[in-house]
Amino acid sequence: MISDKELREAARRYEKALLRTLPEPEDCEAAFSPGFERKMKKLIFRTDHPIRYRLLWLLGILLALLAAGLVVAAMLPAKQVYVKEPPVHAERSAPAAPTEPLSPSAESQGPEPAARAIVYRPTWLPEGCEWDRETLYENEGMIVYRTPGGTEAVFHYDLTGAKMEAEGREVTVGDGIGILLLGQNKEELNELFWSDEEAGVSFWLSAPFEEEDMIRVAESVKAEE
Repeated sequence: MISDKELREAARRYEKALLRTLPEPEDCEAAFSPGFERKMKKLIFRTDHPIRYRLLWLLGILLALLAAGLVVAAMLPAKQVYVKEPPVHAERSAPAAPTEPLSPSAESQGPEPAARAIVYRPTWLPEGCEWDRETLYENEGMIVYRTPGGTEAVFHYDLTGAKMEAEGREVTVGDGIGILLLGQNKEELNELFWSDEEAGVSFWLSAPFEEEDMIRVAESVKAEE
């Protein structure tokens, strides 16, 4: 058997013989692909500068997140805010007012019109109710009163006689018939619809009054020139 010493010596001679068969390093030409060259440069930079490499990596992530946020923001439509005043009544509101008012409201400023149509107002209200504001138009008007509890009572008249369709209980208002709608709870206002057939005027009252007071207010409505 060959000894370990002889084996090592034979391996060393074989290594020298093998190296002699190889060409000199300056005679070797190798061409690497651009992709391989970039990977090697990146690997060398990462090995030689680990801290700088990590900082650049984090910076790249932040820039990518910022770009994604800008793209999403550009794709989202701009929000528009609409401000709408709440109706006086929770479920039913007064008829829409015409676009050309005859006279401005109490709070508005501007020249007064030369002439004004007939204005209807209640001449009786429950104790503690006070005038709050009004808006008068050529063919209709709305007058708002403030009750002692802070709730608004709204009176509306229409000189064209247009009637609002309402399902409620018939009640007697003066010499005519009105339709009374009672609120289902304390937050819902009571409503009364009636008309003056002779004058061709329709009326609407929305208030937190009791049934008797609703009718009494309606019967007290008078026209003023």
